[in-house]
Amino acid sequence: MPAIEIRDLVKSFNGLRAVDYLNLSIEGGQIFGLLGPNGAGKTTTIRMLTGLLKPDSGTIKVLSKENWTWKGLMGYIPEEANLYEHLTVYEHLYFVGKLRGVEDLDNRVDYLLEFMNLNDKSDEMVSTLSRGMKQKVAIACATVHEPKVLIGDEPLMGLDPKSQRAVRNLMKSYADKGGVALVSTHILDVAERFCDRVAIISRGSILAKGNLEDLKKKSRSGERATLEDVFLKLTEGERE
Repeated sequence: MPAIEIRDLVKSFNGLRAVDYLNLSIEGGQIFGLLGPNGAGKTTTIRMLTGLLKPDSGTIKVLSKENWTWKGLMGYIPEEANLYEHLTVYEHLYFVGKLRGVEDLDNRVDYLLEFMNLNDKSDEMVSTLSRGMKQKVAIACATVHEPKVLIGDEPLMGLDPKSQRAVRNLMKSYADKGGVALVSTHILDVAERFCDRVAIISRGSILAKGNLEDLKKKSRSGERATLEDVFLKLTEGERE
């Protein structure tokens, strides 16, 4: 049974089709990338998955659940961190953990502060942090309840290479336990380093999906082709 299953998903804004009968099935145990240029429909799809937008039509199932009953099993990292800036970093994580009903919350918060290298910022107000630090707090908040499904919309924006590696290790830990991490991005070298499999979305529908070798075959690219090479070749006709 797929961890995420999307069937015939449609969403329009002011008569313009942002997501166009999109179909996608994602098995657990992997980091999955949703790739596409700006305006391809990635963020709209992510927002419907997380319940922030209602589809015009189509169905979404996450862990076999429908109608957003899965939301308690999901963690979401938005592109722009929306945090309570009047709290300290520690207070913020503790507050979100309380809302999520996390058991042994003290130890969980301490673990995330250490894992995300936020210990020296734990008593600082969120409002004083840099964008990268705020993103690390957002990632810690999204994972405080150890979700089965972790979804990130450009989750690495503003992060240094060390922090990016920590996030990948975090996502890999969910995949290793049979969960799934879904990452939406237009930065192809990040996707190539992070993801086990990817889907390329253009004009609101899926052009191709699979691992890099699958996509090389589909695009008739050479053995040395990068994900960027494959992406540009597959989307060339779409851009025209």
